[in-house]
Amino acid sequence: MKADYFLIALATLAISACGQTGENAAQSEQPVELASSTPAVSFTPANDDATVAGKPSAPITISYKIIGKPLVGQPLAVELRIKSVFGDIPVRIDYRINDTGALRLADSQPAFANIEASIDAPSGEQVTVVPLREGRSYLNVSASVATDDGSVATVTAIPIAVGDTPRKPEESGTVETDAGGNAVRVLKGKESN
Repeated sequence: MKADYFLIALATLAISACGQTGENAAQSEQPVELASSTPAVSFTPANDDATVAGKPSAPITISYKIIGKPLVGQPLAVELRIKSVFGDIPVRIDYRINDTGALRLADSQPAFANIEASIDAPSGEQVTVVPLREGRSYLNVSASVATDDGSVATVTAIPIAVGDTPRKPEESGTVETDAGGNAVRVLKGKESN
């Protein structure tokens, strides 16, 4: 039985090598170029003079600076600087807060704005938030541009740390040692009937 498998493997090897001598064998080892069905994508600035110094970056960038010290219940200003390679195409800025129990937009602060920004003339925007408790919370700022080729967007999460004490993780369960001497956290479950 083993001899039969050996003969079949030897015959397959001999047949696959037929007709390949030196030059033919080298040609078959060259990589095959595959056609791609995915179209090439590029982001081109609206004006040809726009250049970005340094490393290539996203077509829209968001930078920020927190003005003042975050205090519970007190309005806090966050200065935004938006740059876009799309020139005179308007940029839509949206503000979002996931944990509304920790942070909220000020009453006079709209949830979005339409601005004009470019690489040469970045837009300076200011958003006002009100911290509702101590700890770290995030203001999410998204910037999007609608172009003829589709929409381009970027998002930045701005951390806002309120209070002097760093937020400590809440620990659950108890730490026990297993048979191998390793520390293991044991979580007790509720029994169901």
